[in-house]
Amino acid sequence: MKKLHFTDVEELDVKDYDSTGTTIRWLITKEKDGAPNFALRRFEVQPGGQIGLHNHKQEHEIYILAGEIEVITETETYLAKANDVLYVPPDEIHGYKNNGDTTVSFLCTIPYL
Repeated sequence: MKKLHFTDVEELDVKDYDSTGTTIRWLITKEKDGAPNFALRRFEVQPGGQIGLHNHKQEHEIYILAGEIEVITETETYLAKANDVLYVPPDEIHGYKNNGDTTVSFLCTIPYL
């Protein structure tokens, strides 16, 4: 077993998908922790920041920790807020935009393919 505080993990700028004002911490990974099936990541999106539209082969399970963020897909746009849970199916186009005044934090789990 391993225990650590999320701030013990390096915070990196997200630059893919025309992202701005967004950071990621790879909290649990195969390479670093030996986790064979899933990676756990923490994202923070600053006010005015975004993760541009994109898609992946793997599904995403997301838990919003704090703030309110606009979730964008090809067919709809809606707001997700603290304690909301999102499921993004494989290959679905999605993106996020923080139109609010506070930082949005969320956890995202992805499987290794």
